[in-house]
Amino acid sequence: MDNDLLNKGLNIFLEILKYGGWPAFLVALIYIYKNDEQFDRWLARGERFLTWFGLRREKNFITRDLQARINTFSKRANKEAEGVVTNKVQVVWVTKDNIESFLRKGTVIIKMKHLDNHDENVVNAATHYVSKGILPNARKYIDEQINKALDLILVKKILVEEDDKGTSTEFFFKSTLTPSLDSDTNLKNRFQTLEMMENNGLLTRILLREMRIMGKKLHPQVPTRPVLDETKKFFDFLEALARRERGENIGTLNFIDQNIKVGILYVARGEVISLHGYVPYKKRIEQKIKLGSKNIYMFARRKNNILAVKEIADSFRQRQEITDVNNFEFKTRLDHEVVPAICTLIRIKA
Repeated sequence: MDNDLLNKGLNIFLEILKYGGWPAFLVALIYIYKNDEQFDRWLARGERFLTWFGLRREKNFITRDLQARINTFSKRANKEAEGVVTNKVQVVWVTKDNIESFLRKGTVIIKMKHLDNHDENVVNAATHYVSKGILPNARKYIDEQINKALDLILVKKILVEEDDKGTSTEFFFKSTLTPSLDSDTNLKNRFQTLEMMENNGLLTRILLREMRIMGKKLHPQVPTRPVLDETKKFFDFLEALARRERGENIGTLNFIDQNIKVGILYVARGEVISLHGYVPYKKRIEQKIKLGSKNIYMFARRKNNILAVKEIADSFRQRQEITDVNNFEFKTRLDHEVVPAICTLIRIKA
């Protein structure tokens, strides 16, 4: 959300106000319902202005500020992979030093002591939210080092949702992110891989989505070594995709294991479509289904390839074994410019 949207909402409100209070009131309620993260951000700005009145205002500001960032982040994340993020958080202020956090009925409860450093309060709350509110059922099945890297990149994503040039992000870099990466080369490599996955549309749309599906399937089983190995192998599989050079051939792009069964297809070569139409891509999808893929992800960049992906996917919609076809459009970088991209998910019956 930005200032243009805010101005638009206010203009609509003022226009309807001319015709009576109740319509304006109803419009305002609908606007707040659809843009709750922006509403929290407005309230947070009000609380920030009033923080000099006392400690309680400072605490209110932290709670509102965190909720606004989490709502903004969760809307985007759940649009890309529904259900990976818990979008409710409650901060309970206590006097003891130890921070506690837990998940209760869909809300992340964070018990923490108020500190003089506002940025430290925000970073502490965001860190504990991430550990409990994102992939709550799947975390125990994921390799510990990958979990640590996920925590770091997800806290970073939440903090950079702020509209203004806030200092919480800088505090996080100096106090947590940089020291953690500088002291652990393996963690640094994992984190950098996740950043590449994010840039290529793989982080939320595939990695977090598949981890959520697996967690839902296995919870509350005790994690076993084969399961931990499987999630690690899947991470490595996606790492090869994230690090691939443009045009590089890295194999058949299938990952079929006990719990994760994924096929990936890139539609990127215009000459293939010019010579053979969509037939080669349809054949690859057929092969992935026969191999046992339960989720097939198709990626493309630029207008013509995006259209091709949609039309190829549409040709499978009526197939008996297909449960759903969803298109997720986003922006990515290609040749130093921002271009449109798509990730289409074809789901196959279990």
